[in-house]
Amino acid sequence: MWMRKRRVGLSIVCAFWAYLGLRIVDPSAGAFSLQSSSSPISFNALADNSLASRRVKALTQTLQEFRERCRGDGVLVCEGFDSADAVHPAVYPGSGLYPAADGAFRGTIDSTVTASGRGALRFEVPPHSPANSSGYWYQSFGRSFGESTAFYVQFRQRFSREMLKNDFGDTTWKQVIFHNDHQTCTELGITTVQYYHDGFPMMYTACGARMVATNEGVPPYQLEQGDYKCWYGQYNSKSCFMYPQDEWVTFYYEIRVGHWNKPDSTINAWVALDGQQYKQWIQMPRFTLQNENPGKDFDSLTLLTYMTNKSALKNHPTAYTWYDELIVSSKPIPPPVHSGGSSGTK
Repeated sequence: MWMRKRRVGLSIVCAFWAYLGLRIVDPSAGAFSLQSSSSPISFNALADNSLASRRVKALTQTLQEFRERCRGDGVLVCEGFDSADAVHPAVYPGSGLYPAADGAFRGTIDSTVTASGRGALRFEVPPHSPANSSGYWYQSFGRSFGESTAFYVQFRQRFSREMLKNDFGDTTWKQVIFHNDHQTCTELGITTVQYYHDGFPMMYTACGARMVATNEGVPPYQLEQGDYKCWYGQYNSKSCFMYPQDEWVTFYYEIRVGHWNKPDSTINAWVALDGQQYKQWIQMPRFTLQNENPGKDFDSLTLLTYMTNKSALKNHPTAYTWYDELIVSSKPIPPPVHSGGSSGTK
């Protein structure tokens, strides 16, 4: 993906290779009604003001251990990255680990830095590496989510000092993409990415053509919403969620698809520092999700460090990021307890 500044602010344009917000349903508030993994969702109360009340509910959920969360209703994927045998090179188009541009597998199981269990998936970003420096983890949901459905994704991630402070050049790294099959750069895809080198996440869709921001991405707009008010050009730790160094962070997403190409979908995202409750950083109701191929809907995600435009000539210290406790579900997922794993540093 190519990134460039335009008159109205950020435009992130993708040239990526072809290789998910806790909301507790509150019917009394006129909210959406999710009945089962295959039942339709009612969107007739989308215009109400119930989002705030649901955020309050999200902040009061009981913290749960990973395995307990994995036993929850609707869970489709539960990956703890605890075994090197489980995290093996994938056979296309299956789920699993895929290599970096040079064919090396720089995603490994780290038993010394974990959120829980015996391991975590660690990606290494070495110096003199290109855009696909580390490889990536592709995960199929096992089913698809199209119109009038919702899915939820939760994972923990940790960032080394080098990942946050390195000068990687005219580029920045991605965290996760929700997409169809192995097609990550389409109108459908939803990406979480660090905003330039400013130390906080933002989201975009349609391969970077449209930001998940207020006012349709025209200043003044908010790159983060909900419990954060991160205005374009006003970036600070009081208004924006800033990535912490060497600390586990839970990222949690709710994607509600209304109708393709109509402003009736919702993107919600939360973060939780280790052992704490969720705080919402993306709150975008009435969002238009586009799909140029209806029927080829959300069914996969990719965990990655991909940096478009990254030059292999760039010398920088080796950087690391870790992923753990990946869950995909058709129903809301409670926040996790304090990490019980090891916390060594690299």
